[in-house]
Amino acid sequence: MPGRSIDPGLVPGYATALLLPALLDHARLTMSQPAIWLILTAVTGRFPSVDKVRRVLRSLRLDPPEEVEQIVLSLATETASRSRIDLPMRVVTSPVIDVDTSGRSDYQSGIHRVVRETVSRWVQHHSVELAIWDDTHRVMRSAAPREVGRVTRFGGEFIAGVDDANYEQELIVPWNTVVVLPDVPLGSPAEVLTGIAECSGNELAAIGYDLIPITSAETRPLHEAAAAGEWLVPLKSARRIAGISSSATAEFRGFAHMLSAQGLMGPNVEEIRLPATTPPSWFTRTGHTEHLIPRIVVSGTREPHKNHDAVLYAAERLWSEGLVFEVRLVGGNGWTDRHLGDTIARLKGGGRSLVDLGRVSEEELWSELAEADAVVFLSLHEGYGLPVVEALAVGTPVLTTSYGSQGEIARDGGCLTADPRDEESIVSALRRLVSEPELRQTLAQEARERARVSWDQYASELWDFLVEDLEVAP
Repeated sequence: MPGRSIDPGLVPGYATALLLPALLDHARLTMSQPAIWLILTAVTGRFPSVDKVRRVLRSLRLDPPEEVEQIVLSLATETASRSRIDLPMRVVTSPVIDVDTSGRSDYQSGIHRVVRETVSRWVQHHSVELAIWDDTHRVMRSAAPREVGRVTRFGGEFIAGVDDANYEQELIVPWNTVVVLPDVPLGSPAEVLTGIAECSGNELAAIGYDLIPITSAETRPLHEAAAAGEWLVPLKSARRIAGISSSATAEFRGFAHMLSAQGLMGPNVEEIRLPATTPPSWFTRTGHTEHLIPRIVVSGTREPHKNHDAVLYAAERLWSEGLVFEVRLVGGNGWTDRHLGDTIARLKGGGRSLVDLGRVSEEELWSELAEADAVVFLSLHEGYGLPVVEALAVGTPVLTTSYGSQGEIARDGGCLTADPRDEESIVSALRRLVSEPELRQTLAQEARERARVSWDQYASELWDFLVEDLEVAP
């Protein structure tokens, strides 16, 4: 309207036009990569890659101020479709915890369990910021109340009373702090995570679960090998990785050792072994009585490296010999079950004592483990093997793999072992487990006597290694 003044602060880009020259002048004086990283984050609404930070740094050294400004603004326009300049930005100096997968999903896998058990304890004892990757996977945002609930109160009524209606997203920008990766992102933020690790002045720390998609690629879909390779890129610049077992630690130390060929120091990799887990607080087990027909629970997601085919082959061999026992399959389908479905249908059609429960609830899982006379988990390759320690936690003996992380768990008692690649070894071990009640009783007693490391202890030790003892330069 004529004669009406306009508040310049309401003009799009006004604040940027006013502040950007001064901010770039400061960056020119210091030649600080973190300062450039922060400026680009604010202007573009996304975390910049290493290449973009270096491009601006080179321009600051070589070009007049107006050309540097043009480069920065051009970076904002070329990434506009994948940026969140529409959201307010909050700079965070407390440790930032990436809980993307566990915050978005109601699913509970081994990794989800580790994230939820540890982060829920960190929230109680430390000042942290829980962050989720925006759908562009180029910047972190604040976690919504429901997402926080999935991480910190999972297994209870985490959605009761949770209201996301008043939740307003903010961009979360870590500054002079530690970015912790206990989760594995659903998307592909490797490029911007590398920028955080190399250019932002923040430190990157992670839990190392396994490198199965690379070292046992024949058991996983091919695209996972590429995704895992991409995921290793930012870990090259991470300061610390906590391996969940001796086996996982060896894999990540091997990765770190290879980086010397690139002139890189690589991360410090130490073993912070997962605890011999305890049942949830709401679970109460009464005394176990052996069934007239031995009940064998086969636990785990149905995927090739979990080795269900070999276990069912061994069971069929023993049924053919006249041994009487029941097999109960507990676990949902993974990326592929190959011909497992046909095998299950054939065995059930032939009248074999096979019960297919599929994916079950947390309550049903713990009940099945506790009521079993034995649990079988003979995976070809695991970073740890939570199904083994879950069964042992309720005093149920386990037949598991003789090597790797499962072999590590077995050494502390309660387990019979076999070579999962040797079918005769599996048949022999399963025969003993089914036909020798005294062996099951001995193993059950060993399971009850195993030393327990609590999730409280694990979370505290993990925090000390990944966060507390990691100094960040101001």
